[in-house]
Amino acid sequence: MKLVTLERVYKQFPVKRSFLGKVLERISALSDVSLSVGKGETVGVIGESGCGKSTLGKIILDIEKPDRGRVLYKGKEISELKGKEYKDYRMNVQAVFQNPQSSLNPRWQVWKLVTEGISINFRYSKAELKEKAEELLRVVGLPPSFSEKYPHQLSGGQKQRVAVARAIALKPELIVADEPTSALDVSVQAQIVNLMVELQEELGISYLFISHSLPVVESISDRVVVMYRGFIVEEGTSREVFSETAHPYTELLISSTPLSGRKVSRFPYLGEGHAVFSRCPFYPRCTRRVPECRSYGMQVLRLSETHKVRCINPIPSGQR
Repeated sequence: MKLVTLERVYKQFPVKRSFLGKVLERISALSDVSLSVGKGETVGVIGESGCGKSTLGKIILDIEKPDRGRVLYKGKEISELKGKEYKDYRMNVQAVFQNPQSSLNPRWQVWKLVTEGISINFRYSKAELKEKAEELLRVVGLPPSFSEKYPHQLSGGQKQRVAVARAIALKPELIVADEPTSALDVSVQAQIVNLMVELQEELGISYLFISHSLPVVESISDRVVVMYRGFIVEEGTSREVFSETAHPYTELLISSTPLSGRKVSRFPYLGEGHAVFSRCPFYPRCTRRVPECRSYGMQVLRLSETHKVRCINPIPSGQR
């Protein structure tokens, strides 16, 4: 069962305006993005800064609206959901953001932070909300006494556990986790990832897991999506993307990761001007480019039932 599906989504943002406010220049954040997240599934999203990962998450959360394309929740377009249907969607799709320091209101105690969504959608007394907050804190491995603390009294890992508790308070079906471990120490990252895995097994939650950390994505994801300049350039199971890499950009990402065990490839950079004459955004940096890339460089090839790559000249299996 598909919880959320994106169909050929495009999104641009204005970067330059005239004195009168007319948009003179735009930047493309998402281009022809199609993606789905199934029930109980973890889909990892990787790529360099500015590739569109966070915009993808905001589109799913309905924080940003797509310029073109459709976003479906259980087969229904979210732009057409009204009343109770839209309320159910907002309750069932929650988020854990990158920096818990900025995502938690410093003026609120932990019990109020964790139960904010509950208090908005249901009628409970203060005592009942505190009781529910203590239950949620136990689930994420924090003592109930933390419900009376303020965010500044917590460590980074504890704040992120509070953010996770807030996200699961309404028993969502999907959590968009946007760089949930990037602001944490390595040991604390492992604790948060293990917590999310345990919650998935216990509650059946699905994740869209956005991260720069390839080892974390590889360990937690069922499927992996690789993004470059707003395009999905490769998609497949975790094993296919990391062990049977097909796109040159994916190979560059993996080989640039410390302790990956792969030789770091040297990718030339020929300048932005070359991209103008090619349909492939990675063309200026690619060592596998051929003349046909200029016309057909973004063609989608299906390598297996689950493995797709946007490249007409993918890396042969013997060279991976």
